[in-house]
Amino acid sequence: MFFAGVVNGASSVDTDLVNERFTTRGHDMETHWRVDCIATLGALRTTNRPLSAQQRSALASDLRKCSFIYQPPGTGRDAHCPDYAKLWRALEAEEDPALDHSLKKAAACPGPQQ
Repeated sequence: MFFAGVVNGASSVDTDLVNERFTTRGHDMETHWRVDCIATLGALRTTNRPLSAQQRSALASDLRKCSFIYQPPGTGRDAHCPDYAKLWRALEAEEDPALDHSLKKAAACPGPQQ
């Protein structure tokens, strides 16, 4: 059948497209995902603890987006400063000592923290 052939042909093309990475500046991706990574770090530093479940969830969501923007999976960018992925994991796990340590490391990052 013609339809089956088209589906099989399309799936091989789709597989190639899935592995394609588009290069987009971080700021543009932040705008697209409606997140401000610098402001999220600032909020995390200034928000009183313990965090409410709602605060923790909102900050974790933003840090997760920042980690995907600046430390995309499979790119070996774990050494990014600040390490949004570590901040996100510590916040979600409610590991305040690890979170504080990661925040101190983020404060020592050179230049704009993105």
